[in-house]
Amino acid sequence: MKIHCEKFAIGRLGTVTSILLVAMLVYGAIAVWSAGMGAVIVTYTILLAIWVLLTMPRHLIIDDKSIVITHPIGQTVILKSEITEIRAIERSEIRGSLRLFGSGGFFGWFGVFRNSKFGTYRLYCGQLENLYHIKTLTKNYIISSSVPIEL
Repeated sequence: MKIHCEKFAIGRLGTVTSILLVAMLVYGAIAVWSAGMGAVIVTYTILLAIWVLLTMPRHLIIDDKSIVITHPIGQTVILKSEITEIRAIERSEIRGSLRLFGSGGFFGWFGVFRNSKFGTYRLYCGQLENLYHIKTLTKNYIISSSVPIEL
């Protein structure tokens, strides 16, 4: 049984984006709080940050039977028996996708996205490099991996 495990690294762009977004969230929360409108918006900001930290992808594990993306509060399991297609894609193929629910660079790129080429898909990437489109019987996934992904 061959197993590959890698940590999702967010890279330089993801790090810079995350630092800038955290700074903007803190500044915005302080500004709103000092304007007297604070409790609801500050609470929302804190809950959003907690959600991002709990759902961001941490590790990619590939074995003979499945592809597993781990999160701090669980995991996403893609059974190889349900996969109908895997292929490498270019970053340009997901450019302009609509983010339905997720993070577009804040500690990585992950969540539910949509575009005309893939329809609705789940994105799990630390960096937007070495991308693979995985189509199953019911869902589409796009993940990044440092090793080729095969059936």
